[in-house]
Amino acid sequence: MIAELGVFFLILTLIVSSLGFISPILKFNENSEITQIKISKLSFFCTISSFIILTYCFVISDFSLNVIEKNSNSQLPLVYKITGVWGNHEGSILLWLLVMTFFGFLFSCQKKIDPKFKEKTLNVQNTLIFLISLFILLTSNPFDRTFPPAIDGADLNPLLQDPGLIIHPPFLYLGYVGSSIVFSISMAILILNNNTKEYFEILKPWIFLSWTFLSCGIGLGSWWAYYELGWGGFWFWDPVENASLLPWLTSSALLHTIIISTKKKSLQNWTLFLSIITFLLSLLGTFLVRSGVLVSVHAFANDPTRGVFILILLLAISAISFFLFLQRSKTFSSKLQINLVSREGAISLNNIFMFTLSFTILLGTIYPLFSSVVFNNKISVGAPFFNSILSPLMIPITLGMMFGPFLKWEKDDIGNLISRIKILLLVLFLISLAVWYLNFKGPILSIIFFAFSAWIITSSLFELLKYLSFKPKFSLKKIPLKTFSQVSAHVGIALIILGATGTSILRIEQIQFQETNEVITTKNFKVKFLGVKMIEKENYKSQMGLFEIYKDNKYIKTLKPEKRMYNANKQVTTEAAIHSTVFGDLYIAIGDVNTIRNNSWTTRIWFNSFTIWIWVGVLCLVLGGILSIFRFIKVNK
Repeated sequence: MIAELGVFFLILTLIVSSLGFISPILKFNENSEITQIKISKLSFFCTISSFIILTYCFVISDFSLNVIEKNSNSQLPLVYKITGVWGNHEGSILLWLLVMTFFGFLFSCQKKIDPKFKEKTLNVQNTLIFLISLFILLTSNPFDRTFPPAIDGADLNPLLQDPGLIIHPPFLYLGYVGSSIVFSISMAILILNNNTKEYFEILKPWIFLSWTFLSCGIGLGSWWAYYELGWGGFWFWDPVENASLLPWLTSSALLHTIIISTKKKSLQNWTLFLSIITFLLSLLGTFLVRSGVLVSVHAFANDPTRGVFILILLLAISAISFFLFLQRSKTFSSKLQINLVSREGAISLNNIFMFTLSFTILLGTIYPLFSSVVFNNKISVGAPFFNSILSPLMIPITLGMMFGPFLKWEKDDIGNLISRIKILLLVLFLISLAVWYLNFKGPILSIIFFAFSAWIITSSLFELLKYLSFKPKFSLKKIPLKTFSQVSAHVGIALIILGATGTSILRIEQIQFQETNEVITTKNFKVKFLGVKMIEKENYKSQMGLFEIYKDNKYIKTLKPEKRMYNANKQVTTEAAIHSTVFGDLYIAIGDVNTIRNNSWTTRIWFNSFTIWIWVGVLCLVLGGILSIFRFIKVNK
């Protein structure tokens, strides 16, 4: 009976949001803003009620529900029963709807907004909520029952039975679906056909909020893939990974463009265009992930039969939004010419390169689908292609990040710029020599990107120096929060470049049969294999390898990689063990026993240089976003 209540709340969400969709047409009352606010709040209440009910059904293991029978098990620990709520197609789309209604609720609570503007924004958001709730009820109802009820469930995908997957999807969806409110605000601006600066000021914090969540979600996903999948890497260029990276790139361009739109009332068309594109890429990513049309190592929550609905939804929203954009674009065109040698020019060029990068990644991601449908030829586009386009495009983007903050607004002179930053240029030259000296035997790409990473960090620190005072009354309060957030985010990008370069280019990998008590030397570490211990947990059995780690003949720790077999579905997973240092990670995975020599096992040992700095970089990125959001809250107060 409790499941039927969940369906009831979903139907209520559909009905209530449909009223938000049609209320401007029928004009229920004169104060339509209040109507949209009430609808937004009620939609959120209904959706979160439905989500809580589904979670409760997972907790009590109600195997009469089809989604629980396929994605849970009575032996499953409680925390993973909760994770199972979004570890499937139906639950993940319900989470999508919940986040969408949550952002509508938040915007409805925002004060000091023109009533007409708030009404139009919520009208668009409630229309999106109506479409997604319709999709759920028609094709993806999580409360569908199975008859007769199963005695036990098939179990949750073992790859999802991990602490990282408890928080990764919610953060990713907050970023993904957060772009819906950015889209709704932008559409409201286009509908009202008003280029007032105040509307773009309202848009700004929502861009930073969704970007921050998306950055956190992608970082958590990469971290999970690194330690959970056991292949030694952090980014596979998988379609699912690319689906999250694409809106992040356009959102990154957008959060720079909105600064110009609010400061100089310029590039407003570009801001609106990127707002639309970012949300459409989120929808496209959902189509690629949930439809299963592309092969993915993340294939654990998709269904091809639902892809058609999402595709129709994507095409319809694209057609309407771009038609409106083209109709109203003249209003948002600026007669001001942007000088390339200026801060606006640097931001504009960087945005072009980021958009080019995202477009190229999109082509590489969907081309296998195009080739299969049109030419009946199945191909795979992998890491070599994406890395080859990433490297050249990162060079101008990096240069823009380094020197853009030192350029003046409107117009600058290269000679004056060089004069202002001559000390910085000297420091960068010395850093380049140091990087070359320390890594002169390494690949040229590693030298280039290590230098770029050091350049960005150094130039960011020089940006802070403008505000430093060495007087007795020195205070960090003299440094604007805006500068702190910018420096934190740029340093984060630099650290990610450092970590990604070291992990990808300087990786050392060894695969061998390793006998008990045999010692393998990797980098400066000695790895002694002690053997395998059999352990048994609540819902799986494990072969746990024991490896003693030594450095300079001094014992460091014992690493315990595992090979697990889950009881319910007999699926086998690899659990890596990692020893992290500031210079790199010692990464060990264990394979199968040697059938000829039973005392030896297949072991894979990697040394990944500077990997830890990827995660530190993500933290800096997220910190930069949080500081920006805090600044907006402070200003609004």
